[in-house]
Parts: sequence; structure tokens; C-alpha cells
Amino acid sequence: MNNVKKKLDHVLAFITCTIMGFMVIVAIWQVFTRYVLNSPSTISEELLRYSLIWVSMLGAAYAFGNKKHIAIEFIIEKLSPKKALRMSVLIEILVVLFAVIVMVVGGIMTVNITMAQTSASLGIPMGYIYLSLPVSGILVISYSVINIYEAVVKRKVELYSEEMDGESVTQLHG
Repeated sequence: MNNVKKKLDHVLAFITCTIMGFMVIVAIWQVFTRYVLNSPSTISEELLRYSLIWVSMLGAAYAFGNKKHIAIEFIIEKLSPKKALRMSVLIEILVVLFAVIVMVVGGIMTVNITMAQTSASLGIPMGYIYLSLPVSGILVISYSVINIYEAVVKRKVELYSEEMDGESVTQLHG
């Protein structure tokens, strides 16, 4: 599972960095056309806006997968290991429910509704912009499943270690 997470992290990091690099180039082009050519680019602002939506949604999924949501981790760190595991799993399940209902189902409904609408400057279907919602929802769900798996496996390893340590102590005193 750790390999899957690492590959997912690398792919998301590559995609978000590529989009950010693209956005820098488009922003430079926008400034150049506006102030040097005195003829502002008509598509660059819209392209930047839609790129920002995609990079934000993918970046949020990436940050979630790497547990950069400090408030949730802060709560879990205050609990005993057994309660922390339960709370971690509960939080992940709630996140999955949110991601399924709001991001995936709601996102797909929004994509279907907006596929017939086109953007003003680019002329692309708006559904492609809103597609970032279900895509990031699926990524969040994937990360949540991996996080649950890793938390449960980590706890089993800890329990096994404690068990083995207890047997060693018993053998030494026996």
C-alpha cells in the first residue's frame, strides 16, 4: 500500500507542479501582452482561473493524502493510542462519506449539468473545469482508504511488538 501511495504522491506532485509552471508562463504572457504589446491576451485570464481551480483541487487532495490537515492530526495526537486509532478511522470514514456525496456524486452531477455550457474566452465545456471536483474526490477517497489501511496495520504491528516484548520479559524471569 505504501508503494501505491508513493506513486500517487509522485504523480500528483508532478501534475500540480506542471500546472503551476504553466500558470507562471501564462501569467508572464498576460503581463507581456498587456504592458508591452498594449493588446491584452483575451484567453490568459480565463486560462489562469481554470488552471488555479484544477491545481487547488489536486493540491488539496495531495495535502490531505500527506496529512497536512493540522486540525485533525492535532486532535488525534492528544488521545491514547487505542482511541487515536478509532478516531483516525472515524475521521477517515467521515471524509470518505463527504468525498463520495459532495465531491464525487455532486461533482458528477455538476459536470453533467455544465457540459453544455462553454467558457467565454476559451470556448471549452465548463464541465471540464468542474471535473476537478470528482477527480479530487476520488483521490481523497483513495488516500483515505490508504490511511485507514496504514493506521490499522501500524496498530497491529505495535500490538505484536508489545506482545513479543512481553514474552521476552516472561522468558527472562521464568
